[in-house]
Amino acid sequence: MDLLGVFVEHDDAVRSALAAAFQAHGERVDPDVAGMAIGHPGLQGIYRVFQWLYPMERPNDTAVKSIHELAVKELQRLVRFGGAIQPSSSVVRLCEMWTRAGLQVAATTTLDARVVKVLLHRLGWDETPPFHALVLAEEVERPTPGPDMILQCMARLGVENRQEVAKVATHVMGLSDARQLGCGWNVLIDDGNLTMDQIAVLAPTAILDQAADLARLWSLPVHSDVELEDEIARFLARP
Repeated sequence: MDLLGVFVEHDDAVRSALAAAFQAHGERVDPDVAGMAIGHPGLQGIYRVFQWLYPMERPNDTAVKSIHELAVKELQRLVRFGGAIQPSSSVVRLCEMWTRAGLQVAATTTLDARVVKVLLHRLGWDETPPFHALVLAEEVERPTPGPDMILQCMARLGVENRQEVAKVATHVMGLSDARQLGCGWNVLIDDGNLTMDQIAVLAPTAILDQAADLARLWSLPVHSDVELEDEIARFLARP
């Protein structure tokens, strides 16, 4: 599952941070355009935005690297002090249930390792993460949209059958690798930023409104204490 967007609720904070990095470099870019970089590894995302801004020009490598460094610094500050980036409590709880049922959960991210380090420390996930493995784009040769991040997750968790793998993401790039590999499930958390044409091209196995809805996808055996907790939660939620 994507670290950013599934495990961590980032709202529009990351788009704003990317837009601020472009603007600090003298480029007038709004958060929606800057958001085109999300899901692409590091420099590739910045490069893609430049290609959209100046389709007839080759992006300047120095400018791309400079904006990337500015974006990393802004994201580090945002992750450390900003209140918009918060862990998804519903997904953390689901991970606990899945673990009890014998399933393994892996997280992937195209965020720079420096940002990930600050994020994990702030959430306490550097010591007790809700997932069993975390794979960064910079750790593999062919990151998203290539297949290596999923393959690395499978290798670390000892999974061989791709049909037993479910990929969960909130954007187009996050599911392109799963579709290449022929994973058993390609699950889209629709954040409202995708067009119907983009969703049709992805052909996801399931489309959900929020990460909490993942609980509806699979019927899994649970321990009696979890069943009791769920019953108590339903009772307390009644008007």
